[in-house]
Amino acid sequence: MISTPGHLAERLAVLLPGGRDVSERGTGILGTTIGVASMIAMLGFASNVSLGLWTRSTVDSVAFDAARRVATAPISEPQSAASLGQIEAAAIDHARQALGSYGQRVVLEFEHPNSSVVVLHVRSPAMGLLPRLISAGPILGAVDRRIIIRKEGR
Repeated sequence: MISTPGHLAERLAVLLPGGRDVSERGTGILGTTIGVASMIAMLGFASNVSLGLWTRSTVDSVAFDAARRVATAPISEPQSAASLGQIEAAAIDHARQALGSYGQRVVLEFEHPNSSVVVLHVRSPAMGLLPRLISAGPILGAVDRRIIIRKEGR
C-alpha cells in the first residue's frame, strides 16, 4: 500500500481530535496567558494613575476654594483675629465636607506670614489601588503644597 499525502492527512485526522497537527497543540495558551496578564497589568497601572490624578486635582480644587473663601471674606475691624479664625474654621469645615470621607485624612492649615495674603498649607496622602509592596515607588496623588492668595482691596 502506497501512502499519498492526502491519505496521510486522512489518517492523522482520525488519530488526532479536531484534526490539528501535533506540533501546534497547546501553543495558544502561553501567548494568550501573557497577553491577558499584560493587559490586566496595564489596566491596573492606568487605573492607579487615574485615581491618583483625580484625588490630587480634587484636593487642590477644594483647598483653593477654601483659601479664596477666606481671602474674599469681609472682616470686621474690632474683632479681626476672632472673626478671621471663625472664617478659617468655616472654610476648613466646608472643604472637609466637600471631600467626603477622604477629608478626614487631609490636613488643612492656614498660615499668617502677613496681612496681605492668605496661605493655606495642604497635605494629603496618596490614594492608590496597588498593594503596598508594589507601590513602594513614587505615587501620584499625594499633595503637600501651599496655596497663596492675595487679599484684594485691603
